[in-house]
Amino acid sequence: MKKPDRSSWKLDTLLVHSTEQDHVTEATGMPTVQPIYASTTYLHRDTEALDYALGGALPSGEQAYAYARQGNPNAHALENILCQAEAGAGAVVFASGMAAIHAALLAAGLAPGSKILAAQDLYGTTITLLRKILMPGGVEVVLCDLYGTDAAARIEEEQPDVVYVETLSNPLVKLIDLDTISAAASKVGAVSIVDSTFTTPYLVRPIEHGFDLVVHSATKYMGGHGDSTAGVVISAKNALLDLLRTYANTLGAMLSPFESHLIMRGLKTLTLRMERQCDNALQVARFLQRHPAVECVHYPGLPGHPQHELASRLLEHGRFGGLLAFELKAQSRAAAFCFMDNLQLCLRAATLGDVYSQVSYPPIASHRNLTESERQSMGITDGCIRLSVGIENVEDIINDLDQALTSS
Repeated sequence: MKKPDRSSWKLDTLLVHSTEQDHVTEATGMPTVQPIYASTTYLHRDTEALDYALGGALPSGEQAYAYARQGNPNAHALENILCQAEAGAGAVVFASGMAAIHAALLAAGLAPGSKILAAQDLYGTTITLLRKILMPGGVEVVLCDLYGTDAAARIEEEQPDVVYVETLSNPLVKLIDLDTISAAASKVGAVSIVDSTFTTPYLVRPIEHGFDLVVHSATKYMGGHGDSTAGVVISAKNALLDLLRTYANTLGAMLSPFESHLIMRGLKTLTLRMERQCDNALQVARFLQRHPAVECVHYPGLPGHPQHELASRLLEHGRFGGLLAFELKAQSRAAAFCFMDNLQLCLRAATLGDVYSQVSYPPIASHRNLTESERQSMGITDGCIRLSVGIENVEDIINDLDQALTSS
């Protein structure tokens, strides 16, 4: 079968036909699903070939494998498809989203004496990584509001070596102006990194907006089924890509063949799931906005949201993501716990992006390592609930939320 030219394919077609064809043999033909290469060791015809394999590639440039820590065919196939999906120069997969974030920060050049300017609304564990791992190593960490109109001025004032943001913040889904941030970072010579987990390449491709590195927790929407843990960094530059591969190999943060296979399977339905989850989320947001037990709803798809115009311009397909947050009028941990305990369909879970609707309480989950005053300064109140909307029938989701709110 002739190898197809994928350059003109749309994202959904590309992801459906994501299986690599380098496993074709005359005896087996071409299976529609790539085999799982569950081997730690790869043998070669002679020592010279092994030498090339240990270097990562044959003289022809073809990818080669020798030992599992250095990669495997399943991980390589996943890297290729994610690189194409994000329009990057290359991608490296990792055993978790946090491992991917750590590697991206190292590849960006953070070292003793360097400075990172990061959005103050980052995922709580990312802030912990910056404070507990990088700061003791001599990296200056500055957290500030990068969602306002003065973001570019703040970057120019701080003169950082690295700028780190998220496309949509966790849990209040604040949208970053990708073009403004990347342009300001480039102006001061900083490496720009964005965690685009919540948007996926279905909604936006940050490299096309000038970013150097794009990070995803593939555990979330890319896998989508709650059965695999993975991370990926897509690079716009080959120099950064080489550093990412070095860190993945040296730190032993490789992704296993089985996890690679599961994420690849999830990608085949990513666009379908994102369509349904985004559409469901908008309907749920509208419902919550009208509910007497809800104080306010954080979702950029609502016309009244302060970033609705930016979201309409930046995000594609007229959709705004499958994640939202809302605040109970009863601003207390007890009220939040009561609401969550009354849920019958929506799952109480610390993760997001699965096919299921999942509800999380940030003070005990994503931001539990921050102090109460830090959470309050970020706008995360005691009545804040994060909701990852799934692919269930939206009426069932709304009915469950309604009965839980009414019973609380």
